[in-house]
Amino acid sequence: MNVIIFIIRVLKLLLMNYRLILSVLLFIGIIVVPVSAGLTKIDIGAPVYIGEVGIDISSSLIGCRQIAWWPAGNDTSTPPGKIIDLNNDNIYSYNITPERFSGFDGPWYTWDKKPFFKVFDVQTPQISLKIWDIDHDRDVTGQSVPRNTRVTYRIETNLDRVFNYLYRPLVNPLDRIFDVRLKGPNGAGITNIYTGSAGVPGTQILTFDTTPDVRTSPYMWRDGGSWNHSARSGDGTPLYPLGTYTFTASQNLNNMKFYYGDKVGVTTSGPVNITFVPDVTTPAPTATLTTPATQAPTTLPTTAVMTETMTRTVVTTPTKKPTWTSAPFPEWLTILAPGLAFLVLIWCRKNDR
Repeated sequence: MNVIIFIIRVLKLLLMNYRLILSVLLFIGIIVVPVSAGLTKIDIGAPVYIGEVGIDISSSLIGCRQIAWWPAGNDTSTPPGKIIDLNNDNIYSYNITPERFSGFDGPWYTWDKKPFFKVFDVQTPQISLKIWDIDHDRDVTGQSVPRNTRVTYRIETNLDRVFNYLYRPLVNPLDRIFDVRLKGPNGAGITNIYTGSAGVPGTQILTFDTTPDVRTSPYMWRDGGSWNHSARSGDGTPLYPLGTYTFTASQNLNNMKFYYGDKVGVTTSGPVNITFVPDVTTPAPTATLTTPATQAPTTLPTTAVMTETMTRTVVTTPTKKPTWTSAPFPEWLTILAPGLAFLVLIWCRKNDR
């Protein structure tokens, strides 16, 4: 009797909390399912990448069991460059092996079914990691920059197309294929970044984005601009000392490393470095007293001198000697004058004796 009562109570409890139980089951399912489980099934015409392991290509074949490839520039009316028979292959867990598909990038079409249609598009995976100066929008990989330079990491890849629902219908927001790591000058990994010094109001501690959601290319780490390289701990110690910081990136879409391992440019990129150096300080301008050079007075032409003083010009007219006009001497006086003068002269000499 007690057992029956216990079972009834448990059932009531389960019915009253069914929503909570469903949430727990969903959470467990998310944890158990592999991170990129939604990327294994492809649809017609989907891009696939050399090295992918265990993908389901059944929906893209639509019953055909032979596929063919033509070199670029050739159409399907010409003989194909390569034919692959899939009759003995597991199309629900198929490998895009380098042995079969290397050197045959591009669209693959049905061969035993007409009209021909594109089954999938084979591509060689590519990945490139760079360190980017946000303020100047330029690549600073391998360079030395002032400590206050805002930087982020940038991923360039052709793998972003795997997140297209048209090509991989089971893709979900939790799917991740990239991994990025950051190390400081001492070689220790950095998992958090500070937006300011510890204890300062407004300072945030952000988790370094080690599993970026790269759905477009190029991809930029969104929190890179918030990373304060001058931040200090509570005791004043620099959290990010001057020196060289190292970024590395890798991808493992559908266990691609099974074929490639850590191949640079395909499954890995880096390590790439950046070195933080002291900030460039501009000295404050100092006032300098300079004595102006003495210049010789400039002599201006006379014609250029203008004076406001009015000068009176006095015109002097030369005075003429008066002219005496009288009646002329009588003619007899004119004749006797020399003689009279001679007599006066003799008389004067006599008196002198």
